[in-house]
Order: sequence, then structure tokens, then C-alpha cells
Amino acid sequence: MRARALLFGLGAAVVLAVMGPVGLAGATTAVPYTDPNVVGYIGLCNQAGQQITSGNINTVPLAWRAVSSVPAQAPYNNSSRTAILMAYQPIQVLAPGEWSGEQMTASSRYSNPANPMAAATDGDDSLAEFISDFPTKWDNFVQLRMYLGAADEQQYSVHYPALDIQVTGDTWQAVDGGPVNCASGTSESIESILLPSSTTTTVPGTTGHSASTTPTGNTGSTHVTTPTTAASSGAVHTAASAPSGHATSSSDGPLIAALVLAALAALAGLGYLLTRRRRASPPADSAVARTDPSSPSGDPPASRSTEAATAAGSSSSNTTTTTTKGH
Repeated sequence: MRARALLFGLGAAVVLAVMGPVGLAGATTAVPYTDPNVVGYIGLCNQAGQQITSGNINTVPLAWRAVSSVPAQAPYNNSSRTAILMAYQPIQVLAPGEWSGEQMTASSRYSNPANPMAAATDGDDSLAEFISDFPTKWDNFVQLRMYLGAADEQQYSVHYPALDIQVTGDTWQAVDGGPVNCASGTSESIESILLPSSTTTTVPGTTGHSASTTPTGNTGSTHVTTPTTAASSGAVHTAASAPSGHATSSSDGPLIAALVLAALAALAGLGYLLTRRRRASPPADSAVARTDPSSPSGDPPASRSTEAATAAGSSSSNTTTTTTKGH
């Protein structure tokens, strides 16, 4: 009996030693709220297509793909189906439907309605950016949700899969959720469709306009990709290719006005110079009135010419021509 009791006591001690720390850890990371609208959960995947449960809040994006554990229901499972990943700020005094939040990805098309997916690009926000807009209010928790959409349908947000993550310093950790298959389908962000391929990077395995980027193979906590400047260069190209008939720029107006003013000033200056020259030139009558400096008597040239003509008339045999000096 004593041996049996001893063995029982040792077994109980071992169980307590093993289960005790687990119970404490579970208590410290338990989700402090209940959301009655949650159906299923979300799994996050890195760029290598591996599920991740933790990472750095500054990583862009938070995750390259979010996968739902529950299928899309009609009419959100048709060929126009889309999914989007949202982040919300749990607040203790408000119901989950009144929490504030914002998009973590753009709307995404996905191939498998059994596992709706939202794809991210390096143009999406990091978790740190979300927390900057909506600081954590309840034990540093952030709730991720996936909303579904379809053509001619309102976004479905009555029920949704969710993932609760807790932030400690620069690290986030998934507190609930479960396993997902990151390769159960493909997904493509609308950003990859509408934006130039050089401005966005998507997780390998997506279709369409994904750019070529080597997967990092990490857990999603350190890889940060900076968007390129191709979008700005594309805008310059568009402006340069405008039709030549409409290429007048608003900056040409001051230049044209300056040229007109310069031309007017030149014309005014020319007119002024011509006026001064006219005033400086003596009248034609004054030239006749001037005396010949070489004439001893100082008679005007016109009078001397008259006398010469009279002398020539009186002497018909003498054909002498008189030339006025100084002319």
C-alpha cells in the first residue's frame, strides 16, 4: 500500500509539473473577448507559401496570403468571388460590430471557393501602420477578419472567419486559429491587376501580374520590400505622349507675355530714337539760308547764283559757267 501511494504521489507530482506551466501560459494568452459573429478561422502564409503564426509588426505586408478554414456560401462562391483581409481594434466597452478597423489587403480574386483567400502585395500596410492608426486598447489584441464579396452583391460581413493576434513590443503572435493549406488555391490582389507589375510584388503561385521576387523562406518577421518608382515614371511617360496639338503648357503663358512686353518696349524705343533724330536734323530752309564761308562778302549762295545768271544773259558771246564754291 505504501509503495502504491508513493507511486501515485509521484505520478501526480509529474502531472502537475507538466500541466501547471501550460495552464498558466494558456491563461496569460487567452482571448479576453468573445465575438459571436465568428465562423471558422484564418491562417496566414508567408511569401514561400508556408503558414506563419508570429512575426514582426513592421513587416510589409503582415502576411502574403490569408486563408479561410470555411468555404464561401452562395452567392459569394460564384465566378466573381472576392475576399479581403481586415484588421480591427478590440475595445472592451463596445460590441465587436462597433470596433474600428481598416483594410490590410485590397480585394482579391481567388480560385478555390472551399478556401477563400486574400492576397497581399508590398503596397499594403504593415501591422505597425494599423496600430499607429488604431492603437491596441484591450490587452494588446488585434482581430483579423476576412470579408467576402461578389459582383452585384454587398460585401458580406455578418459572419466571418477571424484570427486573434496579440502584440508584444515589435512582435505579433497568433493566439487562436488552426492549420490551413496555403497551396489549396491561388489568389490575386486587385492591386496586381490594376497597378504596373513593377510596383507590386505578390506571393509566388498567384496568377496574372505578379512580379518576379525570390522568396525569403522566413517566418514573415524580417522581409521588407520597398516599392519601386516605376509608377512615377509611368506618369511622366503618359504626360510626354500627349498629342502635340494639345501640348501647350500653362507655364508658357508668362513666357509669351514677357516676349510681347519686350517687343512693345523695342517698338517704343525705336519710335523715341526716330523722334530725336528728326528733332536734331535742321529744316531744309536753313540750308538755303546759310552763307558761304568762302565768299568775301558773305552773300547767300542763292543771291550769287542770280547775279551770275544775269551776267551770262548780258554777254551772249561769252559762255562762261559760274560754279558756287563750297558746293
